[in-house]
Amino acid sequence: MAPFFVYYSMDYSTVTGYSPTGLDPHLDKGYHLTMVLEVSSPNLWMSPYSQHQQMLFDLIRSKHEDEGWNFKKISDWLVENNYSTPRGKVFTQSHVWSMYTKKKRSIERFSRKIDPKVVSTGIDVINYRVR
Repeated sequence: MAPFFVYYSMDYSTVTGYSPTGLDPHLDKGYHLTMVLEVSSPNLWMSPYSQHQQMLFDLIRSKHEDEGWNFKKISDWLVENNYSTPRGKVFTQSHVWSMYTKKKRSIERFSRKIDPKVVSTGIDVINYRVR
């Protein structure tokens, strides 16, 4: 995952006598805070998952996690209730196990939280008076 850099520059101050343009005749120098943050996110892209695939995963997850069924029992139930795999095949326990584990891994991968990292900070001194 490539880092994503965002650069912001804004002239703003809560100090009432500050003038970023140098119009104050008593002001010789100004200061500008700079900061570079590295922001990474795992969820800039999500793999396309059809409504049929999502419905099957929700059924499988519910039967496995909430009701405690094993993958063989789930595949038998899906076959008895005329469900087919996303490619139109008859469900086997391998299909059920594969759909469940791959989607769970995907959910874990895309739900990671990555804190931004401060790469560098600095203060630029700006001379407002040309000598």
